[in-house]
Amino acid sequence: MKKVTVYLSEDTYEVLNNLSSRRKESMSLIARKILEKGLKEESAQDGIDAVTEAVRKAMRDVLRPTEDRLAKLMAKAAVAAATAMYMNVQTIADLGKHNAVEIYNEARVKAVAYLKERDDNE
Repeated sequence: MKKVTVYLSEDTYEVLNNLSSRRKESMSLIARKILEKGLKEESAQDGIDAVTEAVRKAMRDVLRPTEDRLAKLMAKAAVAAATAMYMNVQTIADLGKHNAVEIYNEARVKAVAYLKERDDNE
């Protein structure tokens, strides 16, 4: 064993002294037990923190390609949807309807309302 000198506040000393009297153990033994228990808990927490960080990093590394792929697919879907929207407006205008934008806006409102409806399967 190695020797360590520790200075305690009066209150801490009194608590340790009272505990020593009640347990009929030396103050050194009790202090050593408490210190060892605290160090074990700290070491365990450090280990948990290290494992947690490693898992998070691994998850980020695994999920990053999927996230990137989904972002690219969403961008392509947005371009396709915008293209379809403008083609529909142009088609309506080509059919001689002078209110093509008004028709588009009305259809958009209905589409948003449809998307907000709760599906019975949800």
